[in-house]
Amino acid sequence: MIAVSVAASALAAEPANRVPEATVAAQSPNADIETALARVTAARSGAEGVSLEAALTALGDAHANAGQYEAAAPAYNEALQLAERHGFEDVRVLTPLTGLGIAFSRSGHHDEAVPRLQRALTIQRAKYGLFDVRQQETLKVLAASLTALDRKQEAQDFLVYRGRVAEKAYGAGDVKVVEAMCDLGNWFAETGKTEEARMSFKVALDNASWKLSPNHPAVVEPLRGIARAQMLRQSYPEEWLRPRSPKGCKTIALECSPPFRMDSRGHRIILPRKLDPEGEDALKRALWVLEADPRASSEVRVETLIQMGDWQQIKKAPVDALSYYQQAWQLSRAASNASSPAAAAFDSPVRVFYPTPMIVAHIPGLPPEETRTQHVQIEFTVKADGSVADARIVEHDTREQYARDILDAVRVSRFRPKLVDGKPVDVPGIVFRETLWRPEARK
Repeated sequence: MIAVSVAASALAAEPANRVPEATVAAQSPNADIETALARVTAARSGAEGVSLEAALTALGDAHANAGQYEAAAPAYNEALQLAERHGFEDVRVLTPLTGLGIAFSRSGHHDEAVPRLQRALTIQRAKYGLFDVRQQETLKVLAASLTALDRKQEAQDFLVYRGRVAEKAYGAGDVKVVEAMCDLGNWFAETGKTEEARMSFKVALDNASWKLSPNHPAVVEPLRGIARAQMLRQSYPEEWLRPRSPKGCKTIALECSPPFRMDSRGHRIILPRKLDPEGEDALKRALWVLEADPRASSEVRVETLIQMGDWQQIKKAPVDALSYYQQAWQLSRAASNASSPAAAAFDSPVRVFYPTPMIVAHIPGLPPEETRTQHVQIEFTVKADGSVADARIVEHDTREQYARDILDAVRVSRFRPKLVDGKPVDVPGIVFRETLWRPEARK
């Protein structure tokens, strides 16, 4: 199954070595940090039975569980130095080493995260075997950092291996393998491989339906993923999906694009690609499963309703979209967790469709010193129906044609509107700044 799908991704494993994602968050993160700090202080003062190595690792965990990864790194690093006294390949090195790698990754220091995580992975494989699930979290975060560094092929290789480990450990159709395949689909979608993403979600859905049941809660995420991949695809440049080199162009050159149709006002006509009804059917089925499950998370229901509303917006069916949005708004207000992301989903307009111009998507394959950035800043109003009005270029430092291409794309974008007391409202003064990467002019 995994081999056919090419790769595999994130799986919520339960590694034996403690890492931040595997710990149970305290009810009060600050209290947890204070307790860990007290342990470190006691260990430094020589309190009997208190290990400084363990106390520092616990402090790193406490900071990480609170999302304070910059603060977690020094604690993990000191704990690692103490653990290395037992040997650089000793199993006691794993916990602080993995924690340090995760802290670097989560705080955006991917260059520092990768070598730590690679070292942790080598130790895990040597100590526990090639297919032991203890390496799942390490593989997940390592792949994320490699992806952030644009080393996508290496990331994919690790995700392939990770998926095979999951399937070998849990068996095809297990909920955890379904989750892994869904995360794989998300990774493919986010890296522009929408067809591979769709296939991954389909594999997850088929296995969940076969092994569990067609209406098991585990089918919801694959169903949503199938739609999500198609929705993301709508905003990708057409050239990404069907590369073409016009006659006389050696590459997919931006200046070799075919002529565009223009409307009576001189605006470029951009027609969205047709949405596959499979995605809408998948969302309908997901909502049905959630409605039938009394234990279903209200937050997942809200997110799925919002996703269906976004789908309708991309279809340019604002009346249908509003129906789903208002259901989600009402449910989010009734839910106990008012601070969840779903509860804030309608506080301001959210873009759900933007036909990205190729000039924006294209990044020259040149060293940083041979490229430069340009920008286009546009101001507009998001109407109550999610459409864009009164769009205008405020400033730019690029070619007039590039600026117009971006303006035309903004004009046909679609938004999830802001809701006030459950009703959509116009929001003027939205400012959007698009950045372009261009080759540096030769002197």
